[in-house]
Amino acid sequence: MRLAVISDIHVLGPTEIARANQTYDALGVDLHPLKRTWRRGLYRVRRRFWNGHLEWRHTAFLRALDTVEKFRPEWVIANGDYGGDYGGVGLSNEATYDSAALVVQLIRQRFPERARFVFGDHDIGKYSTVLREGGIRISSLDRGETQLGIPSFWHEVDDNVHLIGLNSSLFTLEHFLPEALLEEVPEWKRRQAAHLAHVREAFTSLPRQAQVILFCHDPSALEALAQLPVVQRRLPQIALTVIGHLHSPTLLWLARRAARLGGGWNPHYPVARIISKGLAGARSWELFRPVVCPSTFGTGHHVAGGLLLVERNVKGDLVARRRRVNRRHYARHRAGPGRA
Repeated sequence: MRLAVISDIHVLGPTEIARANQTYDALGVDLHPLKRTWRRGLYRVRRRFWNGHLEWRHTAFLRALDTVEKFRPEWVIANGDYGGDYGGVGLSNEATYDSAALVVQLIRQRFPERARFVFGDHDIGKYSTVLREGGIRISSLDRGETQLGIPSFWHEVDDNVHLIGLNSSLFTLEHFLPEALLEEVPEWKRRQAAHLAHVREAFTSLPRQAQVILFCHDPSALEALAQLPVVQRRLPQIALTVIGHLHSPTLLWLARRAARLGGGWNPHYPVARIISKGLAGARSWELFRPVVCPSTFGTGHHVAGGLLLVERNVKGDLVARRRRVNRRHYARHRAGPGRA
């Protein structure tokens, strides 16, 4: 069995690119010069060390698809976060939906019948540090499921290996509910209960000799998953869990060490709160044998992205290896700070 995983693609279509540049320009409107300098400085640092060139993302995505095609996998798994989520509300934002639809459609065109998709947190909605607004939206989940054909849960079997895709945001729902619309909270809890029922059913019906590969965008969900008794009993059968969200294996290393420092940090700022709650359960991640699928475009200006390839070695063991997406020959855009 051979499968390829791409994750955290975050392609920005034309509308989202324009919106990102407008957001940068708007930071200069603030009347207080110190506040204006501070916020624009933070925005530039964020572009420099985390998201890199916005236009590079599309090139990296296409190069990743070329690499996948050469590998000739039986399965191609997209592990979440398809658009830029510049509205902070996921796929319910038209610009974000257009960006994500571009990615999903291109993957399906290149790999018909072989592609499977997982929800990322940004697909459903996540508070925007730039706009200082946003959050999870039921309409984003619905659009992903009905219009893009991304199920919250799926289960495939190949050569006695069970491939199971999860919606990590439904496992970590309490992290995101403070930014949800109040009238949507009961429906979110209903969706979460239905999702947990699907997961319990899948693990209950697993043959004793089967191996499992989990696909879970945000590793924070693994703590809640480990608390399900039926999953606890099946942990020895999980060969590996492919996670995204972190963009780089280095951040998994840092998360493990941060978890050893203990808790006590309870910030109120939404993004900091979500990170803090997620890291609190990092010690349980190892139970699932996590492997990070890097972002296709990397984590910053000077860090190349990549993808994950999984296949059996000569001994019959499942082995995961990362393949870099190189920036060489990429003509960097320098048409203004909003594009950097």
